[in-house]
Amino acid sequence: MNSTNRAANRLLILIVGLLLLVVGAAAAAAVLLPTVRDGWEGATGQVTDQVSAWLQQTPLGGTGASWIMPALLVLAVIGIIVLIVFIARQGRGHTGVAVREPTSEHGTTVVESAVAERALQDAIGGRSEFVASHVSTYRVKRTPVLKISVTCRRGVSPADAAAIVDDAVRALDVLLGRPLPALVQISGGFRARVTSTARLQ
Repeated sequence: MNSTNRAANRLLILIVGLLLLVVGAAAAAAVLLPTVRDGWEGATGQVTDQVSAWLQQTPLGGTGASWIMPALLVLAVIGIIVLIVFIARQGRGHTGVAVREPTSEHGTTVVESAVAERALQDAIGGRSEFVASHVSTYRVKRTPVLKISVTCRRGVSPADAAAIVDDAVRALDVLLGRPLPALVQISGGFRARVTSTARLQ
């Protein structure tokens, strides 16, 4: 329930993991296998000569320097910017506003998500049926949605837990004067493990 792109996240992890695996395997082979080590030492000189030839064949204007190094530097900067943007987007999706409605031509009614979260937390946090509970607010398709996660005690029925949370949500709807979409996630307890429940109002 956030704006993190799971496919891009997993693709990045896969690529980085494969690169690290290849580099680690090559380093281990160069250390442990004499034939690989000898071949690496022989190829190093050839690679160095080839790179030097490429740099000499790609001059940048009249400077005498190659344009390959500045191009690599630009690509590195672009890669760093992309990674920074990717990291900054992780975990986004939370919103601080639960309700925003224009009540008149002179003003708008705004209810912060902390108010709704605290009200629900107070309603279900002290229930003996739950070991733990957590309430957060996300923006899904420009609509604030409450996510209510509860962990049941052993033996508590998911249906009973859902009814408790449903009553609390309905009471909040009455308090706010309008219904709020809510995702209810129930886990824990023997019965809850057998019958997992996730419900969207």
